[in-house]
Amino acid sequence: MAVFISLSIHMAAASEIVAPYVDTVREDVELILELADVGPEDYLVDLGSGDGRFVIEAAKRGAMALGVELDKKLVDISRANARAAGVSERALFVHEDLFNVDFSMASVVTLYLMPEVNLRLRPILLESLRPGTRVVSNSFDMGDWKPDARVQGRTSGGALLWYIPAKVSGGWTFTFMGRLYEVQITQTYQDVVAESSKGFRIEEMDLQGTNLRFLGQIDDQRYTFQGEIVGALAIGTARSENNSSDEEVYWRAERNHR
Repeated sequence: MAVFISLSIHMAAASEIVAPYVDTVREDVELILELADVGPEDYLVDLGSGDGRFVIEAAKRGAMALGVELDKKLVDISRANARAAGVSERALFVHEDLFNVDFSMASVVTLYLMPEVNLRLRPILLESLRPGTRVVSNSFDMGDWKPDARVQGRTSGGALLWYIPAKVSGGWTFTFMGRLYEVQITQTYQDVVAESSKGFRIEEMDLQGTNLRFLGQIDDQRYTFQGEIVGALAIGTARSENNSSDEEVYWRAERNHR
């Protein structure tokens, strides 16, 4: 089951950073939920959930949802709002500090925090969340971690989307058409560059969560590779750009542990 987490502008008791609670307008709530592609397979956890609007709207979409809020009065209001909306079985709320919550099972995280709070939270997101988890911030960025997508909001600075990138830095052994190639990948967030052994040239490598895509040339043949990172393995298919055939060839790569 997927998990969705939203963080609104909020004062965190464990932090010296003060961020006043600000409601997100209804249109921008929908914008963020659409960008995060929230649906029945998701489990939303809203950190700094305010009056519960993200949790309740996610529950209306069929998601299970949990709101975490420091202000006890807002927790009570959220529970009443969920009952009124008829989604109290799927929309739950707890009184807690957002930095004291374990959200490692999240599949989507949304944020409406001040930039300095985003930066404090960034390493927690990158280390705690599973690769492929969606992170959406209302208005504010994550410093040098560039978003994968951005859309303009009605009243805010828009919504910024990131995918938690799989960790691919290091050496890999690629197996393709019965031949082995050694590949070294360097990584900064989702930006990746690969250097390969003789006979295999890699260019335009793109990482989005666990999804990997790149162009490769072997001898005089150019291929489009696509696949998925699964722990220490990468598996996928490649298609030649030198002919009109739709035939795909399977490839795999294994991380070198030596």
